[in-house]
Amino acid sequence: MNTTCDFLDAIKARHGVPSDYALAKTLGVTQQMISRYRTGRDFLSDSVAIQVAKLLELEPAVIIAAVHCERAKKPDEKAVWNTIFEKLGGIAAALFIGIGGMSAPSPAQASPTVQHGPAIGIM
Repeated sequence: MNTTCDFLDAIKARHGVPSDYALAKTLGVTQQMISRYRTGRDFLSDSVAIQVAKLLELEPAVIIAAVHCERAKKPDEKAVWNTIFEKLGGIAAALFIGIGGMSAPSPAQASPTVQHGPAIGIM
């Protein structure tokens, strides 16, 4: 499962953002908020998660599900959000982040044997 820090680092790498200060400007949040995201004291709002998804060219629901999973306190809540993340294309997102933001495989390439409805992954 990708974390908020993974997504933030991927934006920096993909778009050549040199610092968390510049990243804050890119996302329209304060530098303190980036620090709070990185330390786990706060989590991406859904609107910031959508901005992150646009910058990474990922389905927004994938980022939102990852953030909700990360924020969940109870194991059963975390398990539900993790399942949603995986069903929404978590494999494609993990591959995307794992290769540093380079071109990721389509959802069909990432999991060719999965047959549970329409694939949602990279836009």
